[in-house]
Amino acid sequence: MKGYRYSRSYNKYPDGYYPKVQYWTKVLEGMVQSQDIEGMVWASSKIQYFIKRQRELELQQEQEAYSQLAIMKDGGEDWC
Repeated sequence: MKGYRYSRSYNKYPDGYYPKVQYWTKVLEGMVQSQDIEGMVWASSKIQYFIKRQRELELQQEQEAYSQLAIMKDGGEDWC
């Protein structure tokens, strides 16, 4: 199993980070109900982290789709 953790083909979050955002949002709701300020700050930081990661993931997917579209538009011809 060594090396598997760092493999580029391994996707730890195949559904993106939305499930993590949903989970931490529920945790935040619980912290609000219990009026735990430190817990709210902690859960909020987790939500911000996973939203940032989701944004990066979507930008990467958008760039990959654009690259594929450009290749298909060019007919896959090599310009060299």
